[in-house]
Amino acid sequence: MEFRSAAPFVVCSHCQSLLVRRDASLESIGRVAEVPDDLSPLQLRTQGYFETRHFSLVGRIRKVWSEGSWNEWCASFDGGELGWLAEAQGDLVMTFAKALAALAAEPPPAALAGAAPGTVVPIEGRPFTISDVKQVHCVGAQGELGESAIEPACTSIDLRGPRLAFATLEIAGQDVKLFVGRFVEFGECRFTGLRALSGWSPESAAGGSR
Repeated sequence: MEFRSAAPFVVCSHCQSLLVRRDASLESIGRVAEVPDDLSPLQLRTQGYFETRHFSLVGRIRKVWSEGSWNEWCASFDGGELGWLAEAQGDLVMTFAKALAALAAEPPPAALAGAAPGTVVPIEGRPFTISDVKQVHCVGAQGELGESAIEPACTSIDLRGPRLAFATLEIAGQDVKLFVGRFVEFGECRFTGLRALSGWSPESAAGGSR
């Protein structure tokens, strides 16, 4: 297997085994389904920029809920940091895993999972408002992946912050993960290596949806 990032998980392209790296060895922890085909112009090895930082897309997870689905791309930045580029309904959001200490208080998982839209949650000293709470399942994966790849199902809470700020809380049992970032424009990412799609060009999406 060929690795292009420091991501801890990788999906074998031949047998769909989900493998975890432990020092110099690989351990299989199960199998995952292939990601269903879609009309995304993004693909593995697509490269881009977040602000001034260069990244390459090294993995993808497809997540579904009762009203739709979306892609989350694992972005490997120069220097080794991993981010997640979510692609849903024309929006792009780049987020990074954060310690739960970023929350002003650390309520128990059950309290977070039961929070309603409109609830204000301070994160990193900024007010974020819950916009959506939904039950999410992972239905496919490929490539190299960060920590959230190991959760087949979770409660996903989206939060909007000042300006274009965005955050997500993922709750699976007693495990809580926090991701913080912002909305990005398609054009500002300066993508290269995009997938060719009939009737679509990068210029048509350069303005983004925000």
